[in-house]
Amino acid sequence: MSIAAIAIGSNSTRMLVRLDDGRELRQRAYTHLFMGLDSSGQLTDTAMADTAEVIDAMKRQANDLGAERVYLYATSAVRDAGNAQAFSRLLFARAGLELNVIPGETEARLAFEAASKGRHCAVLDIGGGSTELSYGDLNGVYAAVSAQEGASRLKCESEIHTLEDAERLRHRVRDRLRPVFQPFYSLQRPPVLVGIGGTCTTGAAILRCTSSHGQELDDTEVPRSFLEGLLERLIPLTLEERACIPGMFASRAPVMPHGLCILLAVMDMTGFNRYLLGAHNNLDAIIARKLKGEPII
Repeated sequence: MSIAAIAIGSNSTRMLVRLDDGRELRQRAYTHLFMGLDSSGQLTDTAMADTAEVIDAMKRQANDLGAERVYLYATSAVRDAGNAQAFSRLLFARAGLELNVIPGETEARLAFEAASKGRHCAVLDIGGGSTELSYGDLNGVYAAVSAQEGASRLKCESEIHTLEDAERLRHRVRDRLRPVFQPFYSLQRPPVLVGIGGTCTTGAAILRCTSSHGQELDDTEVPRSFLEGLLERLIPLTLEERACIPGMFASRAPVMPHGLCILLAVMDMTGFNRYLLGAHNNLDAIIARKLKGEPII
């Protein structure tokens, strides 16, 4: 059966179409939904309408390719939104899709299923609004958490103008993650850290000096020393200068230093000194579960 899944994240909306002949299509639109949360925690009308337009276009494209079913999910920004039900009604009216909001721990487990490849490893997924960490092996996940720490969320909290600003944010992130990471403290650290999400993907693309963020980056090894140097390099640059760096998308330039602060804070806490880029994400796990008839939530 040919099916598609769409995930509304805090920075981007992504779609994976998997056809019954094995072909795939991956699409991404930068909808920046987290930035559409107002001071009262409500999604603005403009943010909801713009995202609904993207969802409708993606669904039509999936149907044109032959997808018999299209599933719609959302993560951190919609979990936060006080008017998530109104957004859900708008999406159904515009695109005819029922919105399913993924709990944080489930998001962490989906990330592991997608990126681990059966390895004994940790999987880190840094998004715009949240960060997920999971430990597991061939037998499955044995610890998974989701923290309200994301690149866009951190940028809304504080700008980074100097290395001292970045160090203060890393310290603040570590303090906030410490109680969330409690389930991991009694566990042996896995031998490998796999990183997915925009920050990890962009780091790997910059290391490889490529504008492609696709499957060819899979298993790219990104050292901690490179990330430290990249953060130091990015901070004094203008957004235009950052966007000129090979591998950096213009939409990622404003939040990349904040994402690096989260990534480095997690590495501080877990002791990893490198990560392997995982080119598959929660959409791959959603599609796999759907094809096996397994529940998502």
